[in-house]
Amino acid sequence: PIDNVQVSVVQNLNLYGNKDEEPFLPYLPQFTTLVWNLLMTVTPHTKHDALATISIRFLSSLIGKMMHRKLFEGEGTLREIFGRIVIPNLTIREIDQERFEDDPAEFILSDMESSDTESRRKCTQELLRAMCRQFEQETTTICSEHVNQMLGQFAADKSKWEMKDVAIHLML
Repeated sequence: PIDNVQVSVVQNLNLYGNKDEEPFLPYLPQFTTLVWNLLMTVTPHTKHDALATISIRFLSSLIGKMMHRKLFEGEGTLREIFGRIVIPNLTIREIDQERFEDDPAEFILSDMESSDTESRRKCTQELLRAMCRQFEQETTTICSEHVNQMLGQFAADKSKWEMKDVAIHLML
């Protein structure tokens, strides 16, 4: 299906961005925008996990490099990354809740294990780490705002435990 083609294209972009940067540089802003827009259309369904993780990994590899800093500079861009990529992909999904209900110990082990780099949450945490390395002050400010807001939502309504879970994962 089209999802597999999109995953392959983003994998190739990731390879070019990491291995053979010089000829790729003139096209990087356009490809970054395309991957960003593609990531905005990805649903939380498991069929889109591969596309989400490879797209997040692509953005993470770019954010992590000083030479691409200009692509992501600006508080508005960082806030959009937080609001449209980080928070949605750290939020626990229904499928994750079902996995937890079926085998809580296995879920916790896989969620905390550092070798689980294929999950949306782990890729998103890597993206967040890359943001912290390049834009420490801005990322810390935005992250603190989100954590305080989410913990406030949880304090006001204990049924919103997902907010507390995301806040915890923002800090990991």
